Amino acid sequence: MKAAEGERSTGRTLPTGHMLVYASGLLGLLLALVLVLHEGARSILQILAHSGWALLWLLPFHFLPLGLDVLSWKWLLRGEDRAGFWYLLWVAAVRESVNGLLPVARVGGEVVGARLLSRHGVPGYLGGASIMVEITLTLVSQFLFTLLGLVILVYAISDHAMELAVLLALAFMVPVMLGFLWVQHRWGFFQILQRLMKMLLGGKDLLLRLGDPALLDAEIRTLYGQRWALVIPVFWQCMGLLAGALEVWFTFWILGHPVPLWAAVLMESLGQALRSAAFLVPGGIGIQEGGFVLFGAAAGIGPDLALAFSLARRFRELVLGGPVLLSWQALEGHHLHRKWRQAQTPKGEAS
Repeated sequence: MKAAEGERSTGRTLPTGHMLVYASGLLGLLLALVLVLHEGARSILQILAHSGWALLWLLPFHFLPLGLDVLSWKWLLRGEDRAGFWYLLWVAAVRESVNGLLPVARVGGEVVGARLLSRHGVPGYLGGASIMVEITLTLVSQFLFTLLGLVILVYAISDHAMELAVLLALAFMVPVMLGFLWVQHRWGFFQILQRLMKMLLGGKDLLLRLGDPALLDAEIRTLYGQRWALVIPVFWQCMGLLAGALEVWFTFWILGHPVPLWAAVLMESLGQALRSAAFLVPGGIGIQEGGFVLFGAAAGIGPDLALAFSLARRFRELVLGGPVLLSWQALEGHHLHRKWRQAQTPKGEAS
């Protein structure tokens, strides 16, 4: 009995945050499997097989929207010379892969990105603040992009039920964005994020490695003080979202079933909004598949083709994200090995 109590006291049980993420991921996986089996796995695989090795073209194409997002992030870093474009592109790929492939509720990638900037010589408070402001501006950009999807629904499809659902989602996003801004200005968002990360990661306080939360929050206020100049990073983010829609169009073309560009914009805009809303589900698994089936039906795309498209996107995420995560882990391993070597070296020899 005492041994069992000792195991519980050592914290071997999963934290509540982890349990929620894992449970939502399992339910999402079951939903994805049900959808694939219901629509016919054979027909879906036949669509994918038609493309063959051409699916590999999705890997280099994805760097177009990713690179445009990097231009937005680089602007927020205010000309920090140690954060070059190519390094930021790699860090952005790591952030995306961590959020998309690991059960971190779409927040772990941001923490990893800030740590990688700090390791590269960028002050922790500047890197962390730039990422937090970037997340806020991403909400604004996604709001505008979802609004574009609503316009397409009204003028190209006239699906009144879906129009109402998107309109309600946009109405919900407004207070969320305003509240997010208000918290950053009045309370200091990093103090709240610190508590959230400790809950999700089982008590680990990773944010302390970025520096004093007060400095981080002060830098956030400095960035917001530039006001209209923030239109520049929002512009690059919007261009990245439109490039993502072009990636959707390109994927359907590779699958041998080209769609109109407006349909690609519709699926990407509403799909991104749905996946962001379901941030607790790892990789949006199941949610992405169900959303593409729903939005694809509104655009005249069959469910088997919509699921084949979703699986093609999963293929790109895995084939591109896997090596990116390995490169990140290799860097972390090298850093830990170097710290161990330094710790093992006697002080006299080190001098």
